[in-house]
Amino acid sequence: MSLDRDVPRTVAARREILRLGGAIAVGGLLAMTTSRGAAAGPPADPPVTTTYTGHSPPGFDQWEYVPFDVPAGVNRISVRRSYDPYVLVPGLIQNVLDIGIFGPAGWDAGAEDGFRGWSGGARDSFTLSASDATPGYLPGPIEAGRWAVVLGPIVANPLGMDWQVDVTLEFGPPGTAFVPSPAPTRAVGRGAAWYRGDMHVHTVHSDGQGTQEQTAAEARARGLDFFVSTEHNTRSANQTWGRYAGDDLLIIAGEEVTTRHGHWVALGLPADRWVDWRYGPDDGLFAGYAESVRAAGGLVVPAHPSSPGPGSTWEFGHEHIDGLEVWNGPWTIDDVNSVRIWDRFLRGGRRLAAFGNSDAHSPAALGHPQTVVYAPELSRSAILAALRAGRSYLAESASATLDLTAAAGGRVAGPGQSLEVGDDTVEVRARVSGMPSTVVSLHAATGQVATGFVPASGAATVTWRTRGSGARFVRAEVQRPRPTSTTLTTMVALSNPVWLV
Repeated sequence: MSLDRDVPRTVAARREILRLGGAIAVGGLLAMTTSRGAAAGPPADPPVTTTYTGHSPPGFDQWEYVPFDVPAGVNRISVRRSYDPYVLVPGLIQNVLDIGIFGPAGWDAGAEDGFRGWSGGARDSFTLSASDATPGYLPGPIEAGRWAVVLGPIVANPLGMDWQVDVTLEFGPPGTAFVPSPAPTRAVGRGAAWYRGDMHVHTVHSDGQGTQEQTAAEARARGLDFFVSTEHNTRSANQTWGRYAGDDLLIIAGEEVTTRHGHWVALGLPADRWVDWRYGPDDGLFAGYAESVRAAGGLVVPAHPSSPGPGSTWEFGHEHIDGLEVWNGPWTIDDVNSVRIWDRFLRGGRRLAAFGNSDAHSPAALGHPQTVVYAPELSRSAILAALRAGRSYLAESASATLDLTAAAGGRVAGPGQSLEVGDDTVEVRARVSGMPSTVVSLHAATGQVATGFVPASGAATVTWRTRGSGARFVRAEVQRPRPTSTTLTTMVALSNPVWLV
């Protein structure tokens, strides 16, 4: 539903509060005033500002739309929003008013052609024109017709929340057209190798602190070979990563689809693709969006699925996913729970890949943790295919290396691969380096099967033997016997399984 100028109405939908997520019900459009700014050009064409006011009731899962008409000759749209503050628990339970905008191609669910930008609760205002736009928004033609500001009110105040939206239209020539520069899909001259990457990264194009230039520079400094750009609910950054990529750094387009019922990273999107987020588990829409990402060659991976924050806990089930982000940023009890969920899938025979990503909101957090993947080349298609297969392991930094192999009858396999064992003896080896004073453990379908201590040198090999395929799979974990604020130990590395068949 939408709010017409003359007949106030209400609507519903969803998004996130920082990385915790949030949502809301929606109220009616209460009032509207219009003012004209001082003339900067011909008297007939001064900027026009229209003010919309409204009230949203308490709630978490609702959307509101403020339609407005754009006449011919407008060359810039600027929007500012304000709302009544209310804080019960800072950063967790408080009023928030998310914002975005759609053009005249429409703003119903899935209206990809109409999407023109989103900043959630990260910004109070934005602007867009044919040649430039605020990060999070898409430069492009300002077409005449009916546009709409989309609001995601998150209302903690039991009395509801008043809000105001000011829309300013400027007139004049359209200006120089913006020319996208997406990143190349392949890094030239990079053959078969283990490549280190981070597939959950934010910049100023959503709620991150670093620019694209700073993020790319830090990725190189931290020894990453690739990363995936995953801004919240927008593709704006994907239009310009070509300015910062190179044969030494592959930058893959993606999106963190931030719904009110869990977040998921769409990895490997075409740079001009966008995925909608305005739906819940009961709407029956998630499967279709997941399939569209897969059809474009991408992967569907729930992000921080065990996070207890509002809107962050995964509620869409696990039928239509390609993997699970079991390690998100610094190791916490949430990650412990995610690993347990993932391990249950493995024991049930499902080949679901584990991912570890930083969810970096500042360049300094990049690569902790990271996913190390074996691919025949450093390209979007090769990396995604290897990730889908689980040909990878997770590590806390570029200094940590884990080599897991299983051998039987002269055949050898690594993470993500199947080893035909028949009735042969299977020898499993986990070699680690760069992980001083840690404990290596091997896990099979029957549980933990072997452990070994890594001395101060940081290098060690743990070996385990079994016969036949009864173990079904084997995977490795490396943990440091040092507590965090919520766990007794700290994860240092974790592998995807070798499958014994």
